[in-house]
Amino acid sequence: MIITPHGAGLTNLVFCTPGTKVIEIFSPKYITPIYWQISNVCGLLHYYLIGENFDNPNSAKSMRYTPDILVSLDKLLKIMKLAEIE
Repeated sequence: MIITPHGAGLTNLVFCTPGTKVIEIFSPKYITPIYWQISNVCGLLHYYLIGENFDNPNSAKSMRYTPDILVSLDKLLKIMKLAEIE
């Protein structure tokens, strides 16, 4: 099982055992299917969660690809239940 925000670290999906469950967390400002495509080719079970907008005035000006993400724990628990992750 992998639960992670969208990012370059997901390139390591190619080393996962087929059937591995992946939950990718996106910022609502940037959503792309690239790692779902890798999961699909590798036989992984890929789920996703779109976080909520979170503009932190105390953080450095974020770029389009690296915004802060606010994750609803209720939504995360629902997607984990859907993926049958206990």
